[in-house]
Amino acid sequence: MFAARIALAAVILLWAQSSKAALRTYNFTIHSGTRAPDGVSREVYLINDQQPGPLIEIDEGDELEVFVKNDLPVESTIHWHGLLQRGTPQMDGVPGVTQHQFPITPGGNFTYRFSVENEYGFYWYHSHFRAYYNDAIRGPLMIRPSPSRRRPFESLANSPAELEVLLRAERDAPSVLLNDWTHSLSDVIYEQYFETGAFPNCVDSLLANGQGRVQCLPESVLEGGTGLGLSPSSTMSMPSMQMRAAAVSSDMGASSMASDMTMVSDMTMAPSPTSPPSQAAVSSSTMEMSTLQEVKVLYLALGQRYSVMIKLDQSPGNYFLRFATYPAGDMQQVLEDQAIISYSDSTVNSTSMSVANDPASVWMLTNGSAKADVATLNPSLLSPFDGNKPPTNAADLTKSFAISQTGVTEWVIDGYPFAEPKTPILLGNVSDGWQANTTVYLPFNSTIDIIMTISKDSMDTMGHPMHLHGHKFWVLGSGEGPFPYSSVTDAPRSSINLQDPPFRDTAELPPSGWLVIRYVTDNPGAWLLHCHLQWHLVSGMALVLVEGERQIAEILNASNASTDATSDSNSQVGFAQCRATVFITVLGLLLVVLL
Repeated sequence: MFAARIALAAVILLWAQSSKAALRTYNFTIHSGTRAPDGVSREVYLINDQQPGPLIEIDEGDELEVFVKNDLPVESTIHWHGLLQRGTPQMDGVPGVTQHQFPITPGGNFTYRFSVENEYGFYWYHSHFRAYYNDAIRGPLMIRPSPSRRRPFESLANSPAELEVLLRAERDAPSVLLNDWTHSLSDVIYEQYFETGAFPNCVDSLLANGQGRVQCLPESVLEGGTGLGLSPSSTMSMPSMQMRAAAVSSDMGASSMASDMTMVSDMTMAPSPTSPPSQAAVSSSTMEMSTLQEVKVLYLALGQRYSVMIKLDQSPGNYFLRFATYPAGDMQQVLEDQAIISYSDSTVNSTSMSVANDPASVWMLTNGSAKADVATLNPSLLSPFDGNKPPTNAADLTKSFAISQTGVTEWVIDGYPFAEPKTPILLGNVSDGWQANTTVYLPFNSTIDIIMTISKDSMDTMGHPMHLHGHKFWVLGSGEGPFPYSSVTDAPRSSINLQDPPFRDTAELPPSGWLVIRYVTDNPGAWLLHCHLQWHLVSGMALVLVEGERQIAEILNASNASTDATSDSNSQVGFAQCRATVFITVLGLLLVVLL
């Protein structure tokens, strides 16, 4: 049976036993510590002594309350990446824009509280102050979908029994999040960057679920994809099925698999490239479920999430999942790492593994790119499977923004760098003109088109992962060169997709190119639009889009309803053993994943 030989890779974890909404509470303490996630010790910023932070699990429709105590010597906030914050814009966690108070001071605390109506899937949370999420203030957040929500798996199942297998895999999903890593605190890099102008474009290693290693592979391994046998001393065990948590900072992705009969509880990091198992069907980007594509390689921009279903149609054994950075603009460093995917008819001994090598199946080149004949994910074809379509009439308003690097440490949108306001825009008079050049006021309940382009005179014309707070948007199109039209209406249908465009919260603006997005201003708030490359954000590549000024005042004056709390802070959830499939999450930045 097809479904009995499948592993899902995405990020939906345990099935909700009740559809009744609840208040879920977590307590976070942010503090410093010493860790060696890649074998080199350094100071890191931890959440509850964890790196990455604890997994948050709630159900669609629940209310989430997170008490954050800051024991760091620096300020911080928590942003809930991808969540709409509908009715609670003051909980978005952006200092100077939406944070309900100034950044959480050393020794201070703040309680975030908001609902997740009509939102589900995999998200992540991270600090939105300076570059502290690079120091490990980040973690995964899972919203289990309502039992009544439609799923896209019918096209893969040949029977109700197979469909149930797929749904069970989704319910029992672990997650895999990936990031790059440096051996210095971000503040040290931050100060060096602004003092010297040397862009921090080199990292020391790649991490998967907070673990990795510094590696200097021999040239013969890099060029030929030579496999290395594994011994207990060279294998890093990662109990992903028990942790079910991961993190993201910059550049990667990985996954774990299950056998026909038994859940494999360990994921192992391996030191060489080799043969990946079969192909994978990509089923989602922002967890707004999309139509499926069968691929061997996918690229991720920072902040994006994908669900990947891996067909287990080869002999049971151990296979490498490879992930790598890829060159972009002045960031030309290429790093690669691997995870072992194991599936068998019985439990695998994770400390006694060897991995066979098949050079013909090595699909990634040493420069981080895929071979030309390899099936690669096409993000433009990830149309929502449930028919979530954009308004097709002409937009009520079109805004065009030119992005440019105007100085060694300055990035601007339409000629002005963003600087954090001294008084949060949301909490003061949003029309008082503060940061007028980087604050844009939009009409409420209107269809808005945003056209972003890379300026011809930019010092660097690299691409950018653009993220919009408070909304998901339709990606109407992107391409190389300038956008030669004044609006979407003027553009040919070959360039613009109004029928079934992808729907997400983060999209890639191509190098020297253009990106067009559409959304409806139906969520009152002050929402940041910015590049998710942290060094570009701190250099000014951001602006604030304000909508519903009158409604904002009403929201802030209203009191939140409360319910009985259900504590999840220290909950331990076991995984059933006899599973035929696994569902894993992939989240990353500027990354190549080979499945």
